[in-house]
Amino acid sequence: PGSRPDILRTANVPGPSPVGGSKGGTQDRFVQNLDEFEFQAAHYNVACAHACLGNVGDAVNNLQKAFEYGFDNFATVRADPDLGNLEGTREFDALMKKWDPKSRGIMGLFGK
Repeated sequence: PGSRPDILRTANVPGPSPVGGSKGGTQDRFVQNLDEFEFQAAHYNVACAHACLGNVGDAVNNLQKAFEYGFDNFATVRADPDLGNLEGTREFDALMKKWDPKSRGIMGLFGK
């Protein structure tokens, strides 16, 4: 389970209550959801697993999701031996060019 607690409430008595006319009762269910950091870590680790298996497309898709959730340690991505199979592939290079300002040269640092 994740670190973000929540309570889901669903009606378990249809229609108004027979006593007092108020809405029927509810049933509560406690759930744990992932926060943004946990989504980043999950997608990054799945990307590593796919890269180790040689599944370039799936690895790049999961890296994209990690970036969308806010993962921005691009130096780690480039240095991680688990992602070594991705280096030099068209898909990985396009992804890094899109997300890593340093891969676009000095002007990339200014959003150009």
